[in-house]
Amino acid sequence: MAEVSEPLLRPTTDNVPEFAYRFVSAMRTTPDLQSKPTVRQTQAIAGLLSARFFRNGKLSLDDFIGAAVFTTNPVDQETARAVAEEVLFGRKNTTQEQKPEPEKVDSRGDRKNPLHSVLETIRRERELAECIAADRAEAGYDFLTRLRQNADDPVYRAVRAYLNEGDIILRGLTNHQELLEEVRRELMNRTGSLTAADIRNAQTLDALDTVCESGSAAERTAARALRGDADLQEQFAQLARGDPATAAKALRLVEELASMSHEDLEAMRTALEESLQNLSDLASYAAELHRLPADIHRTLESSWKQYDLSDAAELARSISRATGQDITERLLEQYDLNFEQARDKRVDMSQLAQTAMNCSSWRSLLSKETRRLLQEAAVRSSPTQFLTRALSAMAQDTEQVDKKDMTEQWEQAMCQLADAAVSYTQSKSQLRQTVRHLSGKGVTASNTAIEAAGRRLGLSETEIAELLNPSFQVVKSLVQQGVRDFERLYDLMTQSSLSGAQLNEIASIALQTDNRAALGAVAHLDLRAALGLTRTGRSEQSLSPLDPSRVEKVLDGILGGPATNIVKMWYTYREELPAHIRVRLREIARRMLLDLGRQHARSTVGSSMLGGVQESTTVRPFRIGDEPDLISLEETLEALLSQGRHSFEVIDPEDLLVTETCQGHRAFFWALDKSGSMDQPEKLGMLSVSVMAGLFAVQRDDFGVVLFDHMTHVVKTVRERHVSVEKVVSDLLDIRAGGGTGGANSMRLALENLEESRAKDKFFVFASDMYLSDTAQCVELARRMRLQGIRMIVLVPRQEKAWAEAEEIARAAHGVVVDIASVDELPHKLLTAMDHYY
Repeated sequence: MAEVSEPLLRPTTDNVPEFAYRFVSAMRTTPDLQSKPTVRQTQAIAGLLSARFFRNGKLSLDDFIGAAVFTTNPVDQETARAVAEEVLFGRKNTTQEQKPEPEKVDSRGDRKNPLHSVLETIRRERELAECIAADRAEAGYDFLTRLRQNADDPVYRAVRAYLNEGDIILRGLTNHQELLEEVRRELMNRTGSLTAADIRNAQTLDALDTVCESGSAAERTAARALRGDADLQEQFAQLARGDPATAAKALRLVEELASMSHEDLEAMRTALEESLQNLSDLASYAAELHRLPADIHRTLESSWKQYDLSDAAELARSISRATGQDITERLLEQYDLNFEQARDKRVDMSQLAQTAMNCSSWRSLLSKETRRLLQEAAVRSSPTQFLTRALSAMAQDTEQVDKKDMTEQWEQAMCQLADAAVSYTQSKSQLRQTVRHLSGKGVTASNTAIEAAGRRLGLSETEIAELLNPSFQVVKSLVQQGVRDFERLYDLMTQSSLSGAQLNEIASIALQTDNRAALGAVAHLDLRAALGLTRTGRSEQSLSPLDPSRVEKVLDGILGGPATNIVKMWYTYREELPAHIRVRLREIARRMLLDLGRQHARSTVGSSMLGGVQESTTVRPFRIGDEPDLISLEETLEALLSQGRHSFEVIDPEDLLVTETCQGHRAFFWALDKSGSMDQPEKLGMLSVSVMAGLFAVQRDDFGVVLFDHMTHVVKTVRERHVSVEKVVSDLLDIRAGGGTGGANSMRLALENLEESRAKDKFFVFASDMYLSDTAQCVELARRMRLQGIRMIVLVPRQEKAWAEAEEIARAAHGVVVDIASVDELPHKLLTAMDHYY
């Protein structure tokens, strides 16, 4: 069979597909290759040669051989060079005569491989497409060659800003008109982000009129300035009055174009500066022009009327970043001068912490705000509580002030407020609590203020010394002297930060002197120390055999402390105590929870018979069954005196007047998170107290309670009216935290229960640290609750970081988020949250 010689190929773009196909086909039939080439190599060869053509304007035989070699596996490149030369030049390997392989015959007798036919079809289609593209590219290259001859032409330079030479060739642009149309399209695609150079190029490309009709007012104004429109000043003034920020951008473009006279530019600058109405406008002006107007006094002078101090300071910082000029001090001066008018809405301690600056105006503002707080405290029903809350907030902001070296002034202001808080205390107990609370926040009242308050309240010199310098020795001395004031001892122990060994020693002294109050105070800090237990591995063993009388004294002594502490004590030590002590402590915690429920029932949610939290302005005679707390002594005395009665030795029940409350059947549903992240005494205590704070008041109404982790555990549904409060308390005390956090099922159950209730007011309390695995579902369910008129309260421990999830859920339900720092503040905060709905 005669051998058919391969045709020689010229290095033109038309032959690129043919060469690539023949080279790859020949390589695939070459033996001893490490890596057989694929169809992708044909594409790589074509791509490489196209790039070489666009770069050099022509192709050579070396380009063809190089493309074949560079796209081949390095170990096979020597073979690839030989094969490429054979394809191009028709060379044969004469040293080894190759015998033609017999044609393969498939099972049907066809002598043509079906796969080969498919590949041939693909090859022919690709060659046709490449030839068409090559024709257009070649025409584009010829046009580009002509353009290069006029490289200094302004039009050509403008074109190069939007199209490179490769774009001209690939898009097949073959004449001047096609080129201008393509460039104009590219230019207008940038509308909204045009630069001064773009607008200048638009003039060169005869597209300026199009830019003058742009949707961007700034670009439109700059283009009209370049075109020389007669009414430009009027249009710019109108733009400046309506949108100073856009006018500032327009002025920047006009200045960069440098096409207007100095007088016209000054007129535009004046119009813009006169239109600046506030700090936001001034910040936009600075961001665009990187300078400040000649006169900013008018803008600064009105800033206190329009912005909170922190917002104004943030705008001042943005201006400083844009211009390098800091106007914060001048801003503070205006707020200082107008403090009396701005103080109620525009200035507070938190904002002063954010804007701390070593200047006279900031120090003056701090002093004035301190005096304002003192004046406001004087007219409050509880000045000490008001000032304590203010100091707690200031303590949290101290870190911001530290960074700006204004700590001394800040601490002086806090000391003034702390002294006032101490001076307003009304009892020995309140004084001790205030000093302890402030100390815990890192705030210290002066010794003079504490001594004066102590003497006014009748404290002995020893008691005053305890407040001034609480220590282990002071506590030990008091216990040895037989002091049995639980609150006094507990406050001192808390402030002294006693170690475990010191608590053990005090407990031993208290036991010897039969001081149950001291034993109880120790127990509230460390129950193990009070009982004489020590940890050995995972078990609890006694330092000496447990004395039953000691146990009795400790359990008796803890009753003198806060009920919320006892509830937390149960969750803290229940796994560590001997069985008989655990049973006793659980019973005490149960009674404390029930007492908490009774105590806070009236102060939080009322009852269906007596109404909700909001008292009305009307009174009526007392009826059997009314709550004694609702008796209005003032109204009763006034009514008796108006009747001419001057002797009150005999008073009938109907003589007493009670304040009416809004009546109405209500439904409550609690969903409590008991997942692994809630395994802390403070958090578990929050769950229990949050339920008990309202449960007693609504036990005759509809209420339900569920616990959830990755599953939902039903304590009581609304329809289960036979379930008692005592059973709910028992379930709460037996909570064991663990598992994941999935709240959606509990919310779905709450929705079903509350939908079934016919109550007038429906409340859903969702207590969790918000590390939910199904937040999206919870948000959707919260939205459905809002549509059903269900009022949602989200309780979150303050130390948790998942605030975004809590706020998202509450926002969907139009509810409120309540952050709980300690169990003690829960009833009051729950009341405040419910007030939100009335």
